[in-house]
Amino acid sequence: MTKYKFFKIPIYFYLGLLFCTQISAQVIKTVQDFETWSSVGLEYEPIDGLNLELQEQVRLNKNSQNLDQYFTQLSMSYDLSKHFEISGGYRWITSNEKDNGVSVNESSNRYHLGVLYKHAIKRTTLSYRLRFQNKSFLDAKSSSNQFLRFKTRVKYNIKNWKLDPIASAELYREIDGEFSKFRATLATDYRFKKIGKIKVFFRFIKELNEPNPKSSTVVGLSFIHKLKF
Repeated sequence: MTKYKFFKIPIYFYLGLLFCTQISAQVIKTVQDFETWSSVGLEYEPIDGLNLELQEQVRLNKNSQNLDQYFTQLSMSYDLSKHFEISGGYRWITSNEKDNGVSVNESSNRYHLGVLYKHAIKRTTLSYRLRFQNKSFLDAKSSSNQFLRFKTRVKYNIKNWKLDPIASAELYREIDGEFSKFRATLATDYRFKKIGKIKVFFRFIKELNEPNPKSSTVVGLSFIHKLKF
C-alpha cells in the first residue's frame, strides 16, 4: 500500500499536466513559420579595438516564399578593455506589409546601443550583452517601439578545428511592458585569410505573451568581407 501511494502522486501529476497541455493547445494557437535570412557586408578596423561594419540583409518568411524585409545597417563596436565592449548601430528597414490584402512597403528606422562583458574559461569564451533598441516608423499611423535585449553567448574553441560551435540565447523586453520575444541560436563561422568570414546559423524565435504567438525556425547565411588598406 505504501509503495502504491509513492507512485500515485507522480501518475496523477503527469495526467493532470497532460490534460492542461491539451487545453492550452486548444486555447493558444501557435503560428509556425520557416524563414531564411541572408546578408553580405564589409568590415573595417581603422584602429586597434574599433570595428566598423556595413551590412545588407534580406529576410524571407511564410516558408521562405515571401519577402519579409530588407535593410541596410551601419554598426560599430569598440573594446574598452580586454573584457568590456560598447557598440551602436543604425538600420534603415523596408518591410513588406499587407494593407487590405495589398502588399505595400513600409519604411522604418532603428538604432541600438549596447554594452558587452566577455571572459574566457580555458577554451570557452562567454559573453553577456545588454542592448537598448528603438524602432520608429515613417508612417505616422504606426507608433515607435523600444526594447531591452539580454543576450548570453558561448563559443568553444576546438583544437585544430576551424568551425568552432557558437550558442546563444536572447530575451526581448518592452521598456514599458513585458517580455515579448525569445531567440535561441546555434552557429559557426569560417574565416578566410585576407578575405573575411562566412557564417551559418540555425535559429528558433518565439513570441511571448501573445494570444496567438508566432514561432519561427530560421536558417541564415552571411558573408563579411574584411577591408585592409
